[in-house]
Amino acid sequence: MNDSEKQFEKFVRGIKFDDISDPNHRDKLEQKLLAALAKQPRQKEQPSNIWRTIMKTKIARLATAATIILAVVLSVTILNHSASPVWAIEQSIEAMDQYKAVFIEGLQSERTWRENGSLELRSYRSWAVANEDQTMIEKYRAEVDGFLILTTNGKKTWRYDPNTNIVRVENRPYVASECWCGSGFLEQLKGFRNSGVITSWEETYGKDPATGKQRAFLTIAWLDKRYNGPRSLWLEFDMENKLLVSLKQWENADCEGPATMIGEKITYYENLPDDLFELEIPEGATVIEE
Repeated sequence: MNDSEKQFEKFVRGIKFDDISDPNHRDKLEQKLLAALAKQPRQKEQPSNIWRTIMKTKIARLATAATIILAVVLSVTILNHSASPVWAIEQSIEAMDQYKAVFIEGLQSERTWRENGSLELRSYRSWAVANEDQTMIEKYRAEVDGFLILTTNGKKTWRYDPNTNIVRVENRPYVASECWCGSGFLEQLKGFRNSGVITSWEETYGKDPATGKQRAFLTIAWLDKRYNGPRSLWLEFDMENKLLVSLKQWENADCEGPATMIGEKITYYENLPDDLFELEIPEGATVIEE
């Protein structure tokens, strides 16, 4: 050890500090170290030697260790915060607004369109095309396994019951054509939230177990009978493209018991062919014009 190092170590050891925990210790120590260094004659000493000398003191090592730990904690916190998924319903409204048609596969009970219908779930497929401003369904087709085929082209509606082999034809659009599963649907939910109709609105995040993709989940509920309440909905959104990819509906405000409708898969299209929304009368079926 040369004379400069010995002299510096003497200064450092002469620094007195209170070992009782105090948030001002670090600042006081820094001031004393700087003052001690300022009194030293300027030497052509290598910075690495000075750093090694400082690090020989216990308080300096503790302070450095605390700084490193703090830096690690902060970096982990920042990374976790930046990695947290972010979703807003406005993003999904914008993403779904570019599509005018949709195809849904899943399970549905008779209760979805008949007040006292059965809760038995049946496989179903439905196709829909929205009107120009996407506020309601213009063309619609639903096929419920072993129960019915319903289709409308926006002017005429066909209902076919395979159990009775009867087709009922009405010269009007489908009565429930306001239920458009697109951007207009999400706009309606957003409006319900802002007006207080929706009594519960919860956003959570997770992953699709099949693909590992990030998902946003929206659970909502309302009691207002004007909107067929009480009802609760569980909606699943793809975090990458922001599209609604599945949904469930219950006839209560708590997502309890059997769901009356389950949309297991939703596919979006710019449009669908017109002939899909005209029923080909089955051979031998009785046709009743209403």
